[in-house]
Amino acid sequence: MKIDLDSPEVRFALSAVRAGAVIARRVRSEPHVRSLSKSDNSPVTLADMAIQAVAGALLEKSFPKSALVAEENAEWLRSSGGRADLEKAGEYVRVFCPHASAKEICDWIDRGGAAAGRTFWTLDPIDGTRGFLRGGQYVTALALIREGILEMAAVGCPNLKTPEALGQHQGLLVLAVRGKGCWGTALEGEDRWVPLNVSDCKDITRARILDSMESGHRSAEKGNNVRKILGIAAEPLPLDSQAKHVVLAMGGAEIFFRALSKDHPGHREKIWDVAPGALVIEEAGGRVTDLRGKPIDYGCGATLVNSPGFVATNGFFHESVLKALSKEVAA
Repeated sequence: MKIDLDSPEVRFALSAVRAGAVIARRVRSEPHVRSLSKSDNSPVTLADMAIQAVAGALLEKSFPKSALVAEENAEWLRSSGGRADLEKAGEYVRVFCPHASAKEICDWIDRGGAAAGRTFWTLDPIDGTRGFLRGGQYVTALALIREGILEMAAVGCPNLKTPEALGQHQGLLVLAVRGKGCWGTALEGEDRWVPLNVSDCKDITRARILDSMESGHRSAEKGNNVRKILGIAAEPLPLDSQAKHVVLAMGGAEIFFRALSKDHPGHREKIWDVAPGALVIEEAGGRVTDLRGKPIDYGCGATLVNSPGFVATNGFFHESVLKALSKEVAA
């Protein structure tokens, strides 16, 4: 394996993502999974909070001066109404941080509110919360960014199967380091890593497109038009979260894109929704750009204001997909 598993950055990333899988599975196994609605009506669970707290604690121990740009905050848990939720979240956190106080848990979560500097980590504790709630796909996704460049990513996928070379067990952990490739291992059991590679399909009519499960994240009409332009007959494969990015990196599909809707042409993705999965795809041999075909700008903070949309392919079809998307927009 080309990646140094003993480097401090890799050890932190793997520890944080593995802890995320343990917490998520424990919460998901309980009779009732409590969820709250955020200001944008998206759900958040106590698993999100606990995973971000543990990641913040591990980061504080390994890299105390490093910034974390993450999705959640502890505002609700700090309020009088959130005391019971804070106590419950604390049960999950203390599996990894036995002596954590309520204040420390909130402070670790709020590490995620840091500004993006020259070097920072970005985290989505549970990407695909709706998938998590319904028992579908979800991931814990983490990435390291230096000077606006993606350097490392780790993605834990509790409900994805490992590659055939690893026995197709449920629970996949993916690690990508710039220039060192993309690798996968089982979330549990022996620490045996295998390289992951995108599909070598070169016939675009046989390409497989990944799409979001959530209707709010996709446009059936737009997707159908793009498929028609490209001559792709197969229906899109719906999947939650950055599990899509991992599937593309493993060769399970060739194309994934997030176009802009007519209702929200100014929408821009959050960095934690894009960065980890993007590096996984790139290091597996694929290509990732915005809708203009330009590299994603990861140096502008939590929102990718300079990068409209998202296009990922196995590399062979990238220009064709960009062209089809531009035609669809112009139509």
